[in-house]
Amino acid sequence: MGTSLKNRIILLCVGLVLLTSMASLVSFWWSTSHFNERQVQQDLKVAQNVYQQYLKAKERLLVTAATVLTADFGFKQAVATRDADTIRSVLYNHSQRIDADLMLLLDVRGKMISANQADIVLPDDSRALMKDLLANGERSTFIVISGKLYQAIILPIKAPRTIAFSIVGFAIDETVALELKDLTSMEMSFIGHASGLKASSIMEYPSEQDLLGYIHGQRINRWFKEHPVFISAEVPLAALESNPISVVLSADLSRHYQEFDQLVLTIILLSCGTIVLGFIASGILANNLTTPLQQLTVMAKQFAQGNYLATITETKPSKEICELVDAFHEMGEDIQTREKQIRFQARHDNLTGFYNRSAALDLLSKHLSGSEQFYLVAIDIKGLRHINDKLGPRVGDSCIQAVAERMKSVTEAMKGFNARLGGDEFLTVLSAKPGSTKQACVTQLLSLLTDCYTIQGLDITLRFSVGVVCYPEQAQTPDDLIRRALIAVDTAAHAGDEVYYYQDGEDEEHLERLQIIDELKQALIADDGQLFMTYQPKLNLNNQQIDKVESLIRWKRSNGDWVSPELFIDLAEQSGLIVELTQWVVGTVVMQVSEWLSQGLTMKAAINVSAQDIADDGFLPHLKRILADNNVPANLITIELTERDMIENEAKGIAVLKALKSLGVMISLDDYGVGQTSLGRLKMLPIDELKLDKVFILKLDESHQDQCIVHSTITLGHQLGFCVVAEGVENQPSLDLLEQMKCDYAQGYHLSRPLAAADFSKWLGRYHEVG
Repeated sequence: MGTSLKNRIILLCVGLVLLTSMASLVSFWWSTSHFNERQVQQDLKVAQNVYQQYLKAKERLLVTAATVLTADFGFKQAVATRDADTIRSVLYNHSQRIDADLMLLLDVRGKMISANQADIVLPDDSRALMKDLLANGERSTFIVISGKLYQAIILPIKAPRTIAFSIVGFAIDETVALELKDLTSMEMSFIGHASGLKASSIMEYPSEQDLLGYIHGQRINRWFKEHPVFISAEVPLAALESNPISVVLSADLSRHYQEFDQLVLTIILLSCGTIVLGFIASGILANNLTTPLQQLTVMAKQFAQGNYLATITETKPSKEICELVDAFHEMGEDIQTREKQIRFQARHDNLTGFYNRSAALDLLSKHLSGSEQFYLVAIDIKGLRHINDKLGPRVGDSCIQAVAERMKSVTEAMKGFNARLGGDEFLTVLSAKPGSTKQACVTQLLSLLTDCYTIQGLDITLRFSVGVVCYPEQAQTPDDLIRRALIAVDTAAHAGDEVYYYQDGEDEEHLERLQIIDELKQALIADDGQLFMTYQPKLNLNNQQIDKVESLIRWKRSNGDWVSPELFIDLAEQSGLIVELTQWVVGTVVMQVSEWLSQGLTMKAAINVSAQDIADDGFLPHLKRILADNNVPANLITIELTERDMIENEAKGIAVLKALKSLGVMISLDDYGVGQTSLGRLKMLPIDELKLDKVFILKLDESHQDQCIVHSTITLGHQLGFCVVAEGVENQPSLDLLEQMKCDYAQGYHLSRPLAAADFSKWLGRYHEVG
């Protein structure tokens, strides 16, 4: 059940407020987060510049102090004379003046001569340390001595040659880290990666824990998710390769998180307040809108019951509601008018005003309830399609209307009714008159209908096919009556008669044909052996060999009954199954030819096709694919089609035949002589073979006229370059005559009836033995 309009208005308003709030919150969240992130990154860059300037200032102080020390003449003299007391005093006093934490004097071999601290212990490879320091020139280097980190510089003492080296340095410890933290507002951590030395402004981390691991591992829970406490940047410092040193700048995000969360909570509280206000306001608005609408709903229900005078009781309706009520009243009047039209159109044909099929079934049911005898007459206008094509659909429609007017005049006098089933098909119910026959009733109707019509100034004569069924003798239900009447009118149309009276049993034959079509479709799908091919040999009269066969399909139904090929092929053409049937035939024949080839037998096979096959776009590709799949040369297949099939769609047929010839397939014109193929058309057709119809061959030995026709046709075919085949050879004298007339091939029951593939192989073996 759908929600009410009131609830939808409330949901819409509250939803819009909620959506706006959520959008604002998300936008704020996104922009603030990105702003804070950019700000932190900027602060990290500033802090990096600050500590770099700080260390550079220290470096300059170291350079100045070392330069002063190494230039002092008294100090040089003390170093040259190895006056230990003087050296120690100078180093101590000088370190106090510049507040240096490290003052060392090394000889040229790297051994310590003196230091300002008593507990200084140089590494074992002090010479390597000295070389590394000297490699940096007058730039400071971060080194670890006695477990402490120093920013140090080394300068030689020359008198005038180098007699010693002085190392001056500042200690980098927690004090320096805290000082830099005060300058940058960032946590500073100096880390010796090889020695494990740490000096950091972060005082609360456990000394036994890895400092970097501690910084990266700090998390804070907020908004159902963990977030890092620090964002860090690690920068390497100028240090020895054996003990790299880096400084880690860490921005503490706790304050940013707290400020951001406070703003988010404020926005959420404001959004909740806005939603409450929106809910109250939308409720008031929805109530003002939906109350008149509810009354309009009641009014619409009364309209549905036929009370088109109903109105609403709203005391102060808005202008729009008043206009809506007026529109309702106008709608009620229109509905009454359209109801009449719809009821009429639902049961009547728009062009003639006759009843349609469904209404005719209802009326027939009422007629069947009585005991009165009547005739159901189905009428079909012959050639109406040609009138539409030649004179236009308006003239055709006028013809239908004129026929309908005459039918009315007859049925009104005979207490009947008329229906139009569609197109040019009509039904008429005529009550049987006492003392009159159905022939008389139908003749009266037909004589009136066949009189000349004057349509739009044209005199037009119409012809009709009429089918008649009698009630209750020949049908007792409306469906049976209509179906049998249509069967009768179809029979009349196909037979070329004006009137056909339904005969008992024809309906069953019609249903049997439908069943045959359905069973044929199932037999094609199942391919279970009901359908099979037979092969009738063709005798080569030039060498007396059998090198061709005609492929003929046979069908034995699952109940054991044989179905005539003429019947099921005709039904396949009518029902559109002929294309599938031909594809099955092509596949079966080509596979059989392939099997014969594998047995060492080269046999050409002819396949009969219809006009629908030629018109089908898939025919040629299917044939190509089957030939390729079975490795069968195209010249072993002959396509046979009749003159009628060619005439039906000659332009497309010729195009397809040319494509077949280019493929290598042979083309045969079947039933030649009984169709309408002129010599001019015969010249145009891309064929290889003429097949004389058996009507000229069956009594060839008895009919001089047939002999003249066959002889002249054979001569004509040879002159045009065609191979000539005679079918229907029933006796030896006819075969001898054909041989004398130089016919190329003979086919008929005198040689053999059509045989299954296995039987044909046996017959061929016997034929060769006899031959």
